[in-house]
Amino acid sequence: MKLCHKLFIECFSVIHALPALLQEEEGLGEHTGVCLLSKSIGIRYFWCHTMIRPYGDKIPLQCPRCFALKTVSFSAGGSPGKYAVQCRHSCGWRAECIAEISPASYPEHGTGWGKQILYGTEADFQRAWSCA
Repeated sequence: MKLCHKLFIECFSVIHALPALLQEEEGLGEHTGVCLLSKSIGIRYFWCHTMIRPYGDKIPLQCPRCFALKTVSFSAGGSPGKYAVQCRHSCGWRAECIAEISPASYPEHGTGWGKQILYGTEADFQRAWSCA
């Protein structure tokens, strides 16, 4: 309803309205991403969370070695899109991972909406953003 109101009543551009609406409705992100498709650009917005979806990856919260539930924790790696996974339980399992959603722009503090350009370029996106 908020999207319809912003687009058809307040006459906002969808390229400006969608990111703001996604921030208001962060609970939606735990379940699905959102794609914005036009003739010149395609953008996928995906949810990232430092504890349950690092860099947008859907990670099981069960340790693959000891099978303990909710013992897996994440920490940032040396560069964007890399992170470490470890079990806090006694098994000591660890792994280094690279984000499945790449290349992308990730949220600055690790939690929020990331953005991946599906087709077109960043210049196309900036041109559409400034025209809207």
